[in-house]
Amino acid sequence: MTASYTKQDPNCRSEILFIGTTGLRKFVTPPPKPANLDAEMYIDVIVPAAYKNVEFTEICLTLEVKGPTGAKFMPNPRMGSGVRWGVPISGSTAWDETSLSPTPRVRLRLPHGKLLSGGINGLSFWLGVSGLPTTSTFSFTAAATADQVLASTTSCPLSFKNFAVGEQFSGYLGRD
Repeated sequence: MTASYTKQDPNCRSEILFIGTTGLRKFVTPPPKPANLDAEMYIDVIVPAAYKNVEFTEICLTLEVKGPTGAKFMPNPRMGSGVRWGVPISGSTAWDETSLSPTPRVRLRLPHGKLLSGGINGLSFWLGVSGLPTTSTFSFTAAATADQVLASTTSCPLSFKNFAVGEQFSGYLGRD
């Protein structure tokens, strides 16, 4: 099967915030590979060049596993010390940022930062994937949000399907 991604809402339009380069690969050392990690994933949150020097706050990337059954996101040593790992609190819309447990749904949050360093190089979030059989592909959803002074912006939520280790999408994904 070939990897693909689509907008969850085909009519969604975003002018500012996008999911950027996204890839799934075998873990590369150093640092040491965490136990139970089957692959590592990188996913950018990115803005157009006009926003290169703009500082955003409350940058959030929310991901949810859609398959295979049993696959979970897990912290990756490349995640960075400023990124907050959020696990959903049952029966609530809130997130627990004190638990670093593997989860099928995660919110990665950076309190502030810039979302473009040039070209198609956005703010990269790193995480691990566990429960991924070697012959299996990975499907998940991704959506980003960020605030800037008095405005908030949201990416178009995307669905990724049949993503295999070693595959990557580049650029401003979901941009028309």
